[in-house]
Amino acid sequence: MEEVGNAADVERMMAEVGGKVRRARAGRGMTLEGLSVASGVSVAHLSRLESGQRQPSLATLLNVAAGLGVSISELVEERPKPGIVVRGSESPFFEVHGSRVQMLTPEAGPVGLSAVRVVFPSGMRQSEHRGVDDPEYHRHEGEEWLFVVFGRLRLTLGLEVVELGPGDAAYFDGMLRHAFDVIGDEDVHMLMVAGAPGRDLSKLHHRHVTNDRSNEKGEAHDG
Repeated sequence: MEEVGNAADVERMMAEVGGKVRRARAGRGMTLEGLSVASGVSVAHLSRLESGQRQPSLATLLNVAAGLGVSISELVEERPKPGIVVRGSESPFFEVHGSRVQMLTPEAGPVGLSAVRVVFPSGMRQSEHRGVDDPEYHRHEGEEWLFVVFGRLRLTLGLEVVELGPGDAAYFDGMLRHAFDVIGDEDVHMLMVAGAPGRDLSKLHHRHVTNDRSNEKGEAHDG
């Protein structure tokens, strides 16, 4: 995992300050002379600043913002967060309820959004093993989008069934009961994106992995 886009376009950000100062001043009905008195910055300096002929120092920015009665963040664009690259070769697969899941969003990524690669093995039949009232496997908060990369899949949504092949996609409310059955002798490879406002779905996946490992240890101990 690596961050990309840390190099902010500082020159562009500073070049936009003058226009923002001019608009803020005009919006308050202030003249250059009035802002000069309020900020302690000379009229000539303010004029060059607003026209883009001069970039302000931090001290000048603080004084101008105080004179305008605004926060400095209103004059200088907030630096955007960097992008994050998740390398497939570095992201491990986890065994989750008979399938293999690879997290494609960082654990500390966007809250409420989770993207994973899922591999369902040939012969998997969720609809045959999950009870219709099983809340953990058939229903969950949020929404789900999937894209079939390889293989064929039977998707059960509520009381209806649809078959999906490579290039097909589906979107549904997670509270709609659903199950996946593999068709044929080939594994199914899918990309899945789930979203639930305010919910950290990456932790949900990690909880499933933890539970699976705990169950395996319990079974080994019983044996």
